[in-house]
Parts: sequence; C-alpha cells; structure tokens
Amino acid sequence: MPDEVSSIIEIAAPRERVWRALTEPPLVVQWMGCLRFAPLAGHVFYLQPDQGRRAAGDVTEAIACRIEVIDAPRRLSFAWRFPDTPDTFVDIRLTRIAGGTHVRLIHAGWNQFDEREAAAVQGALAAAWHDVALPALRAVAEGAG
Repeated sequence: MPDEVSSIIEIAAPRERVWRALTEPPLVVQWMGCLRFAPLAGHVFYLQPDQGRRAAGDVTEAIACRIEVIDAPRRLSFAWRFPDTPDTFVDIRLTRIAGGTHVRLIHAGWNQFDEREAAAVQGALAAAWHDVALPALRAVAEGAG
C-alpha cells in the first residue's frame, strides 16, 4: 500500500495569487469548504463535509486539521485527523512555472492504518483532492484578482 496520495495541477495564475487562494480565509472556504481557517502555525481548523452543518458553523463530526507549516508563498502543510484516528498529513507546494503555478499535493501517513481500511480512504481522498478540491482551488485562484 502506498503511504501517500499525490495530485498535481497547474494553475494559470501567479504563485502569489494561488497562495492567497490557498491561505486567505474567505477564499479558502470557497475551495476547501472549511470552518475557522486562519493561516497561523498551530491553528486548528475544520473540514466539514456536511453542507448543512458547514452552513451553520457546526464542527460536529468534522475533520480537524492543524496547520504545521506555513511558508509563504511556497508551502502549506497541515495535520488531518478523521474523528477517532491518528493524524495524516497534507503538504501543498507551489512552484512558479511559465504561465502560472505548479501545485503538488501529497497526503501522507497512511502506513499507520490497516491496509484495507487505508486503501478505501486513500482512493476516495485521491478522487476528492484531484477531481474536486484542486480544481476548485484553480477556479478560485484564476478568478481572484
């Protein structure tokens, strides 16, 4: 079983604009659907997949995340904890490229789980990061002026 979920996209926006979309609270909620985000090391925020609870600001059964590294405008890393499980870790790195920004996301730490359980979760997360969250980040960054 691989220890990480990895996804790469390219965004047609300068790295500084992608960084703003990645870390400014009103923009973060647009692409990641989180509650209580603040770009501060050690800060805890919540990913609330339930839209009703998210709209109400309710963190019941949300995924708690703690910012580990904030290195503007290059890297954002945070611990990710499903309820009643050990932390996994999300690392997002931004690199300048011609015409925009290369974004690489790695979600690691799966070797501490049962292989079958982890495989199912990794598959769902790979799809969510690659098909939903990172395209939403692209849309926010390319639209942020």
